[in-house]
Amino acid sequence: MRQREEKELKKIINEFGVAIKLFNKKKHKEAIEIFDKLIKESKDSDHYSVLEVKTRSEIYRNIAESQLNPVKIKLESNEDYLSEGIFNLNAENLDRALELFKHLEKKKYNDPYLYYLISLVYLKKDDIEKSIDYLEQCIDLDDYYKIIAHNEPDFDTLSENENFIDLVG
Repeated sequence: MRQREEKELKKIINEFGVAIKLFNKKKHKEAIEIFDKLIKESKDSDHYSVLEVKTRSEIYRNIAESQLNPVKIKLESNEDYLSEGIFNLNAENLDRALELFKHLEKKKYNDPYLYYLISLVYLKKDDIEKSIDYLEQCIDLDDYYKIIAHNEPDFDTLSENENFIDLVG
């Protein structure tokens, strides 16, 4: 590396490190300011290594921006509610997932998969009785869910629960 490139790279890497620390501390606004500065200062660089850090700065800047301004999803259809509920279940936002699933249940969205998902939410919330009740509703609508529940790793914690064994056994 030539001396000019090394000097330019060292400067941008140090500033990038500061921005990443702010980003990791969820100080996104401050991180964006530094990323913007890095992007502006390095846009005309002739050095690949500097341009690589600039590109990473752009990516992190976009992520930080999305954290400050999250996209609001307009839930219109049953599938929208179901998808958003699954997303929240997977993200361990159990109360939000349950709220979305309960909305569908009130709308008489009588799908065994919905009851299966509600059962999983209650299981993760350690409400075994409600979990089994919803699993039973699911299986009443579609007997195939016995096999699915029996093979679901999340339900392994119920492998010795008599009600669960009677339901899927």
